[in-house]
Amino acid sequence: MIDSIEVKEFDDLEEQLLDANVSYGEMTREYASYLMGLIQRGELKTIAASKLEKLVPFLEEAILRERIESDDVLRKKLTVDLWKMEQQSREEDENFANFIRGVLYCCGTEEVWEEEGDGPTPIYLYFLILKKILPGLRRDFISSFNRFLGGRS
Repeated sequence: MIDSIEVKEFDDLEEQLLDANVSYGEMTREYASYLMGLIQRGELKTIAASKLEKLVPFLEEAILRERIESDDVLRKKLTVDLWKMEQQSREEDENFANFIRGVLYCCGTEEVWEEEGDGPTPIYLYFLILKKILPGLRRDFISSFNRFLGGRS
């Protein structure tokens, strides 16, 4: 069932991101920072900390963003490594596999989004994967991006 309030809130957030001319790279960097914050605050209680620690280097690279955008070989290596990890976790730990998928979004590029994406930004997709793990996350997620937007002014 589609939550019309949720869709409206994300349409509004997406409009704000577009109005502020937030680039794909900035949005993805902010998402990677958000994911890192979830790990650091211990909010992913259904996933073992030892598993989450394996994702920290990927998120650190995504937060820096520069090499992901400029080094195709590195980006492909990160993506392949994450997909392998996701595949190994898919049956035994669905929440971890979903979180890995979220981290995979951080390795995407604007060019790939323009070719394969659905909509002007990936912000709702970023949220939907996390919603599978943390169903009550919507307000925190939107607030995080609103703070990001407020900090850009």
